[in-house]
Amino acid sequence: MRAKEKELGKVRRLVGRITKKQMRYVDSFVADDVGLFMPVGGACFYALTPEHTHPAYMFILHFNEQTAVKLDGRIRAAQSGKMFALSPEIAHQELPSDSPPRYIAILIERKFFENQIRQYPVNEKIFLRGEFYDANDTLLPLLKRFMIETDNKVAGSEAVLYGLSLEICHSIIRSILDLKPVNDRISSRIEIDRVIEHIHAVLGEKITIEKMAKIACMSPSHFSRIFKQETGISPMDYLNRIRMDRAKKLLLAGDKSITEIAIECGFGSSSYLSACFYKRFKISPSLYCKKDRISKKKNSILKALSR
Repeated sequence: MRAKEKELGKVRRLVGRITKKQMRYVDSFVADDVGLFMPVGGACFYALTPEHTHPAYMFILHFNEQTAVKLDGRIRAAQSGKMFALSPEIAHQELPSDSPPRYIAILIERKFFENQIRQYPVNEKIFLRGEFYDANDTLLPLLKRFMIETDNKVAGSEAVLYGLSLEICHSIIRSILDLKPVNDRISSRIEIDRVIEHIHAVLGEKITIEKMAKIACMSPSHFSRIFKQETGISPMDYLNRIRMDRAKKLLLAGDKSITEIAIECGFGSSSYLSACFYKRFKISPSLYCKKDRISKKKNSILKALSR
């Protein structure tokens, strides 16, 4: 019982004098300085209260356009994919909707937020009154991690949640100030490395640009461009080179047929492997194996004669 009262105390520190009954359709994920609230199957009844306020900064990340807020006598309709921002103690009201609202409300304790924003080159205090901003790409993954961490409640959660609270806060501030990384080189390199590991793991399967781009969380055109920047060749050229190198090693091992090697390396048939092999090395796979056997036999004879 004390744990539930403590949790409600944390919620009220951010939201205001909300009751459990008003939150019956809301999933909440709350740490000391940041709280996330998601309506599930219905609206938050506190949000529907006319002229209510919050002691914390509020940011709403909308997933559809079903929600509207009454603020300063005007109606502000939700913008899907955008983030609605409001400073503390500003009276507003969420208007009832025919369908359940879909959003994440992020409430950040006033001093916590203001201490973080002091680290940025802002000449005057930011005052947020219902503006919409493009959310930073880092925000939604951070929110998901925050929810998982609050649900798990494992050892070390308090420290992890504090770190995530800082990251969420700074992601929002950078969204408001439109601060984006000039070059996300490190992140791109990590994603390309993930794709390369995947290629090696499933070399015998059908691998397309679209599949590779999905693993890297990029569009196919952007992925192709970044991949070439990192490796010097196109994704398909890289894939064919890896397949050809694998086929070469298996041919030299001599314990599998050309058909088996073709299937294992993703060529599908011995004839297609032979055509690709000849195109690259100007020799057929069978002749390549024959030359290798002759070369090994010569080396063996020379070693025997030199003794």
